[in-house]
Amino acid sequence: MASPESRPPVRVLVVDDHELFADALTLYLTRDRRIKVVGVASSGQEAIDLALTHAADVVLMDIFMRGMDGLEATKRLRAIRPETRVIVLTGLSGDEVRAEALEAGADGHLQKGAVHDQVVEAVLRVAAGQPLQPT
Repeated sequence: MASPESRPPVRVLVVDDHELFADALTLYLTRDRRIKVVGVASSGQEAIDLALTHAADVVLMDIFMRGMDGLEATKRLRAIRPETRVIVLTGLSGDEVRAEALEAGADGHLQKGAVHDQVVEAVLRVAAGQPLQPT
């Protein structure tokens, strides 16, 4: 069995239309050797295109974006590439948002305010096929 250090990094796509948040999240994620950010998208269609182009393992998907929203993008991406895991990352909280994310095919939901403490663990968990703990 390969040690965690010898495994290839998890390929992550960051999807958020707020450039400052996307850049900060990308910078934060790249500090961990187990993760490689393969792209940043600002719309649902761009997310699908980049996830396919870069064979993303995990997509961190915002909900509210111009054009196609993150829930629709999640549905379409999972239909085309079911092996790509999706974590919906939004400022919204509550059971309704979590249910909508799961119904769209997401593997879990994280609130943007909780990102610092949980995002790396969440990415690694869903990439390994493990369930994401509710926030």
